[in-house]
Amino acid sequence: MNRRDFLRNILNAMMGMALVRTIYPTPSLASATKGKSLLDGMLIIDPHAHPDMNPEYWKDHSASFRFMKEVGMAASGYFAIGDFPQRLRTPFGSYFDMAVRMIDYWMNTVVRKGHVKLVLKMSDIPAPGTETPGAILGLEGGDALEGRVDRVDEFYKLGVRIITIVRVHNNELGDMMAARSGLDPGPYSGGLTPKGHAVLDRMQELGIVVDVAHASTATLKDVVEYCKKPVLDSHTNLCVTGNNCGRTRTWNEMEWIASTGGVVCSRPISKTILDWANELLEMKKRISIEHIGIGTDGGGGFQPVSGYNDVRDLSKLAEALTDVGFTREELAAFMGKNVYRVLGKYLS
Repeated sequence: MNRRDFLRNILNAMMGMALVRTIYPTPSLASATKGKSLLDGMLIIDPHAHPDMNPEYWKDHSASFRFMKEVGMAASGYFAIGDFPQRLRTPFGSYFDMAVRMIDYWMNTVVRKGHVKLVLKMSDIPAPGTETPGAILGLEGGDALEGRVDRVDEFYKLGVRIITIVRVHNNELGDMMAARSGLDPGPYSGGLTPKGHAVLDRMQELGIVVDVAHASTATLKDVVEYCKKPVLDSHTNLCVTGNNCGRTRTWNEMEWIASTGGVVCSRPISKTILDWANELLEMKKRISIEHIGIGTDGGGGFQPVSGYNDVRDLSKLAEALTDVGFTREELAAFMGKNVYRVLGKYLS
């Protein structure tokens, strides 16, 4: 081998290693911290994420079954989008068609290959530390239901066990919290609609968790007053100002959710992991430990908190939470036991 060929082989090897790091990032330093040991044997359930999406049209790959295995996660939400932005809707057909396509993709890839285990009932949720994490199929955005109760049954048969009734559009069921720039929110109903009542009835009958993430204050209030089971806000944060809250919740709204026996799940969008831990400490004090949980929205395309890149960094949060005063029992409740309790009210 001459010098030119030798150098070419070295260069190709270096490029190959760089590509592998791009596709499968190296584990964060969190894997070696005290936080990792804190999570060992703990039931971790992230009820809202978008892992392992089709790379043809989804660019954020920060959520993956590989990362779940590293942190020891028992189960994660696999959420199909039910109201894709209008500019992307035409190539994929209706909102219903788009959501079904996403679900089919997971069924034909990560589920079929055995990378994740489909969760249809409580006994399907793996034990802590199990090699294969569970996948809880969800629908984010009730637009895909088109106001039809029979569509609830169709998604249930496809394996969906959580439905976020609104997302970035006002739909046949109710109103969303905050319009996105450049997107027409559609007409407002002023709360939960008659079709929304009918859909909630069927969801509770079948065993599909009612998720109020993205729901406007009026819609949330109506849902809380109407539902007979605990409701979940699968991914939000505290509104520190108390007004112009956008996608975050006020104390009153969080207390409404807690009053149902439900859980408010927190996303990593604070400035630092310690800031996030302190926000959760305030939530624990105000609505009690039984009503807070994790909801990362991993893969959702948001800009995460400094120091948090993917679910492996939950170990960093675990360490920060103990630093601000969480006991191990409280940490376990937050990381998964509380969400597990809500799932148990719906799934057989």
